[in-house]
Amino acid sequence: MKDLKEVPAHELIAALFDVVTEEAKRNRAFARRLLAVYPEQIVARITSDKERRSAFDPAAFHAVNILRNHGEAMLRGRLSSLNTKAQLRKVATRSGLRLTGKGARASATKAEIIDAIVEAARHYIAQRQAAAK
Repeated sequence: MKDLKEVPAHELIAALFDVVTEEAKRNRAFARRLLAVYPEQIVARITSDKERRSAFDPAAFHAVNILRNHGEAMLRGRLSSLNTKAQLRKVATRSGLRLTGKGARASATKAEIIDAIVEAARHYIAQRQAAAK
């Protein structure tokens, strides 16, 4: 390996940016954090129309709060309205839930993921109630 004093600065910088670019290609969250340093007007031009239309915010579906405040039927209805299994998994992650059983499998059906989210939310609520006693 060359001594860093022997390598021109532009080569070091190019190598650094190559690593950052490759990571941004593989990791969408990382790419978004990088874009967050730019003003929204620039990011809006960079982000494609398709990506903006398909953006999904799982924060509106906090499974534990929906179950606690509105009941299981409402939670199942809200979860059923989501289009993809990926969206359901994002809801579980954002709600702080760990899916188990059939719903945790990569090949799980939408219904199995919904069942797993409801069960995990019930478990979370039961744990919190037991801790409050």
